[in-house]
Amino acid sequence: MGQGKQRAGSTRAGELVMLWKKLLRDILSNKGSYIACLVLVVIGLMVFTSFSIANKNLHLAKTTLYEEQNFADGFIELGSMPQGNVERLAQLDGIAQVNGRLVKEVRVNDPENDDSVYLLLVSYDLSEAERINGVSLPQGGEIRDGQSNAWLDMAFVDAHELERGDRIEIITNGTAREIIFDGVALSPEFVYLLRSETELYPNPSQYGVVFLPLQTMWSFFPEMQGRVNDLVFTLEEGASYDRVEEMLELELERYGLTTIYPREDQTSHFILIEEIEVIESLATFFPIMILSIASFIIYIVLKRLVEQQRTQIGILKAFGYTNREILLHYLSYSLVLAILGGVVGGLLGMWLANPLTSMLYDFFYLPEIYEGFSLTYLILGIILCLIVLGFAGYQGCKQVLNLKPAEAMRPPAPVSGKKNLLERLRFFSEMLTVQGKMAVRNLGRSRSRSFFMFFGIMISCAIIAFTWSLSTEAMPKFMFYQHEEVETYDARITLASPIAREAVLQELESYPEVTKAEPIAQVPITIFHQWREEQVVLLGLTQEGRLYNILDSNGNRVLPSQEGLILSERLAENLGLQVGSTVEIESPFMRNSKERVEVDVIEIIPQYIGMNAYMDLSRVEEILGQGAFATSVLVLMNNDREAVTALRDRYQESEVVTGVDGRHEMLRLASENWETYGGIMHLFVGIGVIFSFSIIYISSFIILSERNRELASMRVLGMTSQEVLSVITFEQWFLSFFALIASIPTAKLIQTGFASEWSTDMYTMPAEMSFQSLVMGVLITVLSIWVAQRFALRKVKKLDLVEVLKSRE
Repeated sequence: MGQGKQRAGSTRAGELVMLWKKLLRDILSNKGSYIACLVLVVIGLMVFTSFSIANKNLHLAKTTLYEEQNFADGFIELGSMPQGNVERLAQLDGIAQVNGRLVKEVRVNDPENDDSVYLLLVSYDLSEAERINGVSLPQGGEIRDGQSNAWLDMAFVDAHELERGDRIEIITNGTAREIIFDGVALSPEFVYLLRSETELYPNPSQYGVVFLPLQTMWSFFPEMQGRVNDLVFTLEEGASYDRVEEMLELELERYGLTTIYPREDQTSHFILIEEIEVIESLATFFPIMILSIASFIIYIVLKRLVEQQRTQIGILKAFGYTNREILLHYLSYSLVLAILGGVVGGLLGMWLANPLTSMLYDFFYLPEIYEGFSLTYLILGIILCLIVLGFAGYQGCKQVLNLKPAEAMRPPAPVSGKKNLLERLRFFSEMLTVQGKMAVRNLGRSRSRSFFMFFGIMISCAIIAFTWSLSTEAMPKFMFYQHEEVETYDARITLASPIAREAVLQELESYPEVTKAEPIAQVPITIFHQWREEQVVLLGLTQEGRLYNILDSNGNRVLPSQEGLILSERLAENLGLQVGSTVEIESPFMRNSKERVEVDVIEIIPQYIGMNAYMDLSRVEEILGQGAFATSVLVLMNNDREAVTALRDRYQESEVVTGVDGRHEMLRLASENWETYGGIMHLFVGIGVIFSFSIIYISSFIILSERNRELASMRVLGMTSQEVLSVITFEQWFLSFFALIASIPTAKLIQTGFASEWSTDMYTMPAEMSFQSLVMGVLITVLSIWVAQRFALRKVKKLDLVEVLKSRE
């Protein structure tokens, strides 16, 4: 009896081995489709694993720095306030801790550098036992009150190749002073360092942060002795930020309060959180999209395989194999692919995770934390593959459960051969050749196959058009539009405080190298509409000005008006505004800073960097109750680069001018960043082309494999390989015509969705797609179809007519 059980066990093992051999043989016979699916799965899991681990590293580094250095919950900018009054604010209900600081931006005096270099000086109160926004010191020594030793941010140190003990000359209030580099600092407040809202990327060669003892800062700025102009605070657990803000506004109004904002609106934190969310969405959306396409291909492949192997399934059932065993056999085609793709993709993703994290640390100044190997994400990736591909595999092969042995060993009943709608159109039918009529008949007989080809071509063309638009239009427009179309000046002169503009203009226009000078006023305002409010910068421009252009969606110039506000699209969207809406505005620059003024919205324009409101300069002065003033002056110059350098040297030690910035410097920075990101964008185009060609190639060969017997019959009847192929190509080109038309709105929908998903209050992605991108999508898709047809022709020529036409009975 025991021997009988042993023989039964060995027989069952042999049967299972036979099924595995069959599995391997079937995969090898359809290796093109399986390899293509495997590549898609590997790419999807590689993106999932690498982006997930990089995102975890970034999040862990952020949390570590924030907690260790006590990152503030709120930030306050004001005119000046006695340092001794700061502690009184800590008594307000809801505030846990408050620190006062002196923050000033200064210029670096470097005659050998033609570009403007600025440093943000931040005081560091050494007497504070528990500091808010503390500093992590990876390397360096202590700083002491009264000394000029300072800590600088790492990016600035690396960009200027500084060594400990190096001296940097700065200009404060028109006086040259020296600071000594004595350490590299990391601060949660300056993880992503930008000088202004019009910048997209950190520029460490021209802007950095310096931490100095508070006493040293007071010695640099004697007029601020014993005073601070910047406050940071933390909240008690459960405290309401809005309530605390209201109390602080009442307390600080007399000290020239400029703005109060929460951590969520702090630029560095905002961009870091946005980056983490973007990486998280990429780690989710992109892999699921790829796995969905791979699962759809597996579904079609297994469905076709089951139909082709009806006789084999019938024989297996006749020999005693259960439905469960046969179902698991066919399901294993997708499960093996899922496990293999999951393991390979996961390992490649872990290998790429650290380089990706390192690239992120080039932009975000955080403690460098790496976790290259993650068993959790490897297992999660495999489980994700098993779920998605397993479900698709089950849907493709579940029909084996309904086949009875006798029924399975008979060929399926032929599909109905009645005329479809296209064949009933006499004028159309009479234009077709014999091959064309056969192709039209097949379109109606296999609707699922026709839909598969239609969908594959449509989505392929849309992906190519989208990636082409992204790399050649959207991203270049995003990076260069502000500095090429909107800002057309040669230099921007930033003033230390609002100054009577006539005197400034007269002085600048007296210089022979200055051909044109235009004033501009930048005023912080709060816009109120219903229950919504936004703090933005109002730009006051003259109607005669041509050096700062307000452009509508068609690129036409819009003049600043005295009748109302011109708003950026993102700002209008956040406030729920449209042209004709009425809003209220207030500003700390108003004579009565709590007074609100009603104005109308007269125009809404696209703006890709930041959010602004625009108005005629004279109307701005009228609302503020101030005289004619300017906060900056835009100038056009002869021989702009040399003239900008000369102008900068002239005002190097001025107490009135805080900076002279050439537009060419910003354009150069944008070009340098584009050299990095442009390559990545063009890589996306390449991936899109390969991805789309794979879809078309796979769909073509699936359809070809499904019709082997039909095509072989045509060959036996005397048709040449080219004539046989023309039946398939007519179907493809006929479907392609409508698929390419459908791809146009699909591509625009993808572009709009991408722009909406990636746009923030800091920047807005262009959503327009040009005719050129659509044409390129169509041309590359047509080329992909033609190439796939050349491969199909080779397969038609290699058809084994005897084997294919063997009777199935």
